[in-house]
Amino acid sequence: IPEIASARAAQLTNKRLLMIGTDMACGKMTAGLEVYRWAKENQIDTGFVATGQIGITLMGSGIPLDAFKVDHACGAVEQMVLNQKNHDLVVIEGQGSLLHPGSTATLPLMRGSCPTHMILCHRADKTTLRHPESIKIPPLADFITLNETLASASGTYGKPKVMGIALNTVNLSEKEAQECIAHLESELKIPVTDVIRFGVEKIVKAWV
Repeated sequence: IPEIASARAAQLTNKRLLMIGTDMACGKMTAGLEVYRWAKENQIDTGFVATGQIGITLMGSGIPLDAFKVDHACGAVEQMVLNQKNHDLVVIEGQGSLLHPGSTATLPLMRGSCPTHMILCHRADKTTLRHPESIKIPPLADFITLNETLASASGTYGKPKVMGIALNTVNLSEKEAQECIAHLESELKIPVTDVIRFGVEKIVKAWV
């Protein structure tokens, strides 16, 4: 059983990138792995904290976050992040969404990792959750503010910012994808990309 978390990750001096999302299964693991691959290819000392079964299978280590009782989930994440404290950058695989009524995963990821940066993952073709569709996705600017506020706890855990959006455009044509990316960048004033179609460099190169 992991120890109860005590915000020890906040005392680290490295960069800790948490993947967050507007829904389940919107590309958090994929985007995180693409950032990890890009960082390694660019000789950046990088670690990856897998938090789900598929991520663990791919990386060979990690924690099955959904197997921990809620009181111990933060501590499990914290220990994994501390285990990788010597890396300049640690990418933390996201789970769930603050927006989903059945998800409790985002908050222990935030508290356990004390992120310094976040990337928001979003399905470009969705205005509601996939299930239940009665839950509408709010304006992304508002959702970003929600995640930044909760991650920082009014400044208690630093001031992590959403540095970009990993937009899943699988159901759009390339032209539609480019138009959606341009629209969101104009609206939100942060970089946006589809990490599979166009790569991750745009959303990481300015701060990694």
